[in-house]
Amino acid sequence: MKIQYLYIIVVGILLGACSDFLEENSQDLMIPKSVKNYKEFLYGEGLNNKVVLCEYLDVMTDDAEEIINTNRPAATSTDTRKFWSYYTWQEYPEMQMDNSLLEDNAWGEYYHRILIANIVLDHLNDMAGTYAEKMDLAGEAYFLRAWSYFMLANLYGKPYIDEAQAAKDFCVPINRAIDIEEKPLSRSSIKEVYDLMEADIKSSIASFKSAMVEKTIFRPNLPTSYLLASRIALFRKSYDDAIAYADSVLLSTKATLFDMTEDYTIPRFLNSGNCEILFSYGEAPSGGLAAFQYASSRRAAFIPSTGLMKLYVENDQRKASKLFFATEGKKPMKYYGSTSDNMYPHAFRLAEVYLNRAEAYAAKGMTAEALREVNALREKRIPENYEVTAATAADAFALVKDERRMEFCFEAFRWFDLRRWDRPKIVHRFSSAENPSNYIEYVLQQDDPAYTLPIPQKEREMNLSIENINRPQREK
Repeated sequence: MKIQYLYIIVVGILLGACSDFLEENSQDLMIPKSVKNYKEFLYGEGLNNKVVLCEYLDVMTDDAEEIINTNRPAATSTDTRKFWSYYTWQEYPEMQMDNSLLEDNAWGEYYHRILIANIVLDHLNDMAGTYAEKMDLAGEAYFLRAWSYFMLANLYGKPYIDEAQAAKDFCVPINRAIDIEEKPLSRSSIKEVYDLMEADIKSSIASFKSAMVEKTIFRPNLPTSYLLASRIALFRKSYDDAIAYADSVLLSTKATLFDMTEDYTIPRFLNSGNCEILFSYGEAPSGGLAAFQYASSRRAAFIPSTGLMKLYVENDQRKASKLFFATEGKKPMKYYGSTSDNMYPHAFRLAEVYLNRAEAYAAKGMTAEALREVNALREKRIPENYEVTAATAADAFALVKDERRMEFCFEAFRWFDLRRWDRPKIVHRFSSAENPSNYIEYVLQQDDPAYTLPIPQKEREMNLSIENINRPQREK
């Protein structure tokens, strides 16, 4: 990877977007001066909610399968099986079936956000503003950097197995640049990247605690930083820390689990009426998830898998209501445009607190505590007979995995969870829309190298020396 950003260009973006950032007395160099200026810079360039990222994540998992509607003629109806190359785990998934390039922009966008955070933190002491304002901005910048590295590590780095293996396996490059650097960067180890994100999220927490500024759910905040810290610890198998950080979320927020067993008026789960949202962010294509565009008028589409839907008991409101799914469970619909009033399509939310603690307790052999957390969530999702039981910690762990799958389906959790747990074998069928009896079964093998994405083509062309993952070739 080469760092292509010139600081003055980044400032130019800032100045072009907000004319009031200009320093009136300067005729030669106009730079942002106040915390307010940099806060807008961080939001516009760093927390960019106009960029659609990682649309392919769920289609790679066992939560996705195809449907061919033989009642619709192939010649006159639409095949909406987008992201075929990700669904079939191709060697270079940006290359589509027709050899067109569907560019993966996640690498570039997350490194751009890291650069923005680096710039903000480097200039923190030079800004005009109160101590509380500076600490609040620092909290956001540290959060943004930790979160960006978390996403990069779990997209393009090898899976985190354990501490010893993490010190050997490659992850992604660490970028400390705050200005132009025309030099290639090499991959750091998984341990080095996780050490950095752990240090950043601790700094974010400390900064938010010092600032004591009241935040909305549309900006990074203290409960969200605690939750990201819990997530990082869980992925790192630091179970005591995962539990402690999850506890801190509850102590730092008034949010409560949304009760789907009571009367409610919101038409979509991700809606301003949902009381468990801690942080709302991101962008989605119009119509919801781009990979899952099922409609009865279409010839072919990807839909939620039979294996996923069978996990829900009949009275589970996640399945029975239309808060999670629409069209008889064939289309994920937690978010949808105007019916997701005052909400972005992605969220950090309180349910993760309970399931992070449940998994950590199960991993520690604390079966009763793990079940307590799972059942506390299920009580808000299933009107009657919601409790589950387990005789052993292994059984409890299996229940936690199923609960995470049901609760966080199509929120980009599943792929990361599969990577860090056991990287199981998955089989996806892809059929001819014209003749469904003609199909190929694609297999993602146990521990398949394709559980790691290749570096996007544009980045590889800029840095030919960077080590890439060797993914198997698969039939087209």
